[in-house]
Amino acid sequence: MKRQNRVKNNFNIIKASGFPEPFSKKKLYTSIQRTGLSPKTCENIVDNVAHELNEGFKTRDIYRKALSLVEKNSRIAAAQYSLKRALFDLGPTGHNFELFVAKYFNAIGFKTNTCQIIQGRLVKHEVDVVGQKGSSKIYAECKFHNRQGIKNDIKIALYVKARWDDLKEGPEGKNLNQFYLASNTSFSLDAIVYAKGSGLQLLGVNAPSDKSFLDHIKELGLYPITSLRRINRFMKNNLIGRGFLLAKELLHQEELLYRLGMTEREVQILMSEIEFLTR
Repeated sequence: MKRQNRVKNNFNIIKASGFPEPFSKKKLYTSIQRTGLSPKTCENIVDNVAHELNEGFKTRDIYRKALSLVEKNSRIAAAQYSLKRALFDLGPTGHNFELFVAKYFNAIGFKTNTCQIIQGRLVKHEVDVVGQKGSSKIYAECKFHNRQGIKNDIKIALYVKARWDDLKEGPEGKNLNQFYLASNTSFSLDAIVYAKGSGLQLLGVNAPSDKSFLDHIKELGLYPITSLRRINRFMKNNLIGRGFLLAKELLHQEELLYRLGMTEREVQILMSEIEFLTR
């Protein structure tokens, strides 16, 4: 018998920033649809989640409810749905995120180095990621946040652009073509407008506007191991400590996974899911 949904309109949920926002079934549907689940399945998940909501529910509670239902349908879809959360789980420091951003630039053809001290026209700067492709050079500043809801505002964009200007006029700035600001959260509207007008490149949850950083990660198959649902937090931390940051880097690492406590069957299933995610 089909469940009768309660009629609930115009109620607010609490965002990670602490501010209220009207609940939107359309917004929830869109976020789930990106996992590749069928429209009917997405509708059912949204209806089930919405049925349990009331005024004042937090977005993280909605996320957890939705993720649980997505995972019941597909662990692969769950990895896709939890990608934003997986970037947070690279913390608590920003070091692993810097390495992840470097791997992103590797994937699009750049040779990279991290944590480089480079002389600008006036002062020295520590640059998180330096990328080189032929004679073209890019620098990237990484802003990692431990809490969702923290946006990168105009002050951060202005600061990064000022560093770019000094580095561009320094002894190593001749072939500096682009400067990126990469983050695991989103950017404020002012930061986006300023970046577009000043030539600063943004990578984040809502940037670039036509295809976000998350979209690029999915397209390139650069899922961090923190997005995998079949390995626990302890094992993920162990693997990161050994230098494994991307899910696809675990391919052909069966013996290591056995030593960390996984069974042959569990490893086989994990490998199949990684191959599907990263193909």
